[in-house]
Amino acid sequence: MLTLNYAISILTFLIFFLPLVLYFFAAKIFNQIYIVLYFFLGKFSFNLRFNCLIFTKDIGILTNEIKEIKRSKIQYVQQVKTSGFKGNIFASWGLLIKTANREYNILSYQSYDKTKWLGNIIAAWAKVKYLPLSKESGVRSQKSGVRINQKNYKIGQQF
Repeated sequence: MLTLNYAISILTFLIFFLPLVLYFFAAKIFNQIYIVLYFFLGKFSFNLRFNCLIFTKDIGILTNEIKEIKRSKIQYVQQVKTSGFKGNIFASWGLLIKTANREYNILSYQSYDKTKWLGNIIAAWAKVKYLPLSKESGVRSQKSGVRINQKNYKIGQQF
């Protein structure tokens, strides 16, 4: 009788618990593989046409994502901080394009200078305002006139 209960416990572990653990372990491994492929094989291209911006993201042969953003729909281009919060020394920035209908994160985890350079080019092409961030603090600069209040995350005038 004791051996039967012991065998049932082992079978329950093997059938129910072990696959669940392996699933999360495999998900972590596949996530790491995707990050490595993204780092080595990732390619982004921006095609500024007369009336639209075409953004293409290729990661080897795995994915091919194409976004088309109409020039007339763009309201502003904003530089955003994507990592390096709360004292993390590895800070990175990205670009966000705001249109009438949605927001497009077209670039992330890049250097401050790269995102500032590309943001200025896209904003000049679209003839819209570019909202840069202060490199040190991660809040919008004095030039934009607004900043993110870090205590309650509301947008307000610079004090």
